[in-house]
Amino acid sequence: MPQSNTTTPQSNLGMQTKPSHLAFVLAPLLLVSCTSESVDTDPNPSDELLAPPAEGKGVQFKMTVKIEAGTESEKCLFVKAPAVDLLVQRDEVRFTPGSHHFLLYETSYSEIPTEKTNGTKVDTSGVFDCSDGATNGWSVTKLVGGSQNADGGSILKFPENVAMRVHSDAVLLMNAHYVNASSEDLEPEVRINLYTIPESQVEHEGDIIFYYNPFIAVLAGSESRARMRCSINEDITLTNFQSHMHRRGVGYEATVAGQNAFYKNDLWEGVPVLDLGEGKKIAKGSVLDYHCDYNNPAANDVFQGPRSTDEMCMAIGSYYPADPTTSGCSAVLDDGTVVNNFGGEWVGNGTKTCKETMTCVQGALNGEKVFEEITKCVLDSAPEKSKVVSDALRCLFLKDNPLSACQTEFATCQAN
Repeated sequence: MPQSNTTTPQSNLGMQTKPSHLAFVLAPLLLVSCTSESVDTDPNPSDELLAPPAEGKGVQFKMTVKIEAGTESEKCLFVKAPAVDLLVQRDEVRFTPGSHHFLLYETSYSEIPTEKTNGTKVDTSGVFDCSDGATNGWSVTKLVGGSQNADGGSILKFPENVAMRVHSDAVLLMNAHYVNASSEDLEPEVRINLYTIPESQVEHEGDIIFYYNPFIAVLAGSESRARMRCSINEDITLTNFQSHMHRRGVGYEATVAGQNAFYKNDLWEGVPVLDLGEGKKIAKGSVLDYHCDYNNPAANDVFQGPRSTDEMCMAIGSYYPADPTTSGCSAVLDDGTVVNNFGGEWVGNGTKTCKETMTCVQGALNGEKVFEEITKCVLDSAPEKSKVVSDALRCLFLKDNPLSACQTEFATCQAN
């Protein structure tokens, strides 16, 4: 990670963060489809991919784009929510061939932005390319819904008295990952329904757990594991859950530390969404521990990233009541800034001490492929050293002057 004073660390959800000394941008989750928006009023179309909710029961957003033959791309579109708050109890997504996944985010903007946080101008008047990361450089506050199944379970689902609030006139970001392996151009369509309930019916506001582990390395002709542990900061009830990996993914398991696994899956496409019925209660202070297993028979190394040729390891699930730091496995800085996916532990698979790991990281900072080399260092660390390794890395990544600000973390690491 080269030294810089201009780069902002990015999380999956794109929470704004203070400038960092590291030119380090974690690839956001680029699951899925993007689109233009419309709110349909006819509840009984005869030939639509997905009928919109009945009047007064929600809204529909939809989009169609052209994807050239033999290409893979990420597309995004900013749209405005209705002029009243939406209390969303569940979502429903359908997409035609060509769409791979779909995500819908809420942002902090009051009007559609025309430049990124670093000042880069972007034509956001319609669908735009976001292959550098859907949330990279945009002020995204939370995930609202989506799906990685063309006709299967979606991300958002709560009991009848629970809903997620989408604020009136909010700017929403639609993101889609399109893969067209055919020899002909495609015009895939994506639709998402947000089904709402009256505010008077809402007893709890819910949110979505959206965890992303960036430390993934599956070397040529090898097997590997990416493991992450995140604290649950309030008593919650988890209502559904699903994994996300790419094509090297051969196994996935999620558990609350000290309990048996509650979710297992070996699929990277057609991923099952676990419906937890009345919900799985998880106590404050518990740790959600999840991992992805990989097998890479190819002759090239594979690291984390947005493309289908890269890898991912995610944990996704609806829960209530909402707690922003739980939703994003977040670190909270001294000034109150929230940085998603920096609050957990990254668990290695090797035998190296923390001292040896950070010596490796120091060497990686001088290399060409900085983050890939840091990833190898982290994965070579011993699992029982995950806390001290993660504390040292987190401080290194997030503090402006780590040599002075991280003396406690570095000293603890040296002793371990």
